[in-house]
Amino acid sequence: MAATEAPEKNICSRNGYMHVYPERSDVVYLKGEDSTKGYYFGEKRAEHKFCPNCGSSISVDPHGAFGGSDLVSVNVRMLQDIELDQLKIETFDGKNKIGPPYDPK
Repeated sequence: MAATEAPEKNICSRNGYMHVYPERSDVVYLKGEDSTKGYYFGEKRAEHKFCPNCGSSISVDPHGAFGGSDLVSVNVRMLQDIELDQLKIETFDGKNKIGPPYDPK
């Protein structure tokens, strides 16, 4: 399995994301999906889902906003029985490559 990890100083690295991008139909929550909470920031194109109890970042759901695909970003760190040191890690600079930088003004 290959995963992407964001460089420092963006929302993904701050939230501890290590992304994989499965099709929505391949994502199965064993429990707790109805308990997740979500928020949008920046251009509000993707919903960031997290656990309201511990604050862990679970996934990012762009709802087709990036090219119309039905991919969902899942944080590998939230998956059971995954050995992170066994993954092929690719760095992706989403802060500078996806749309204009967020300006909160």
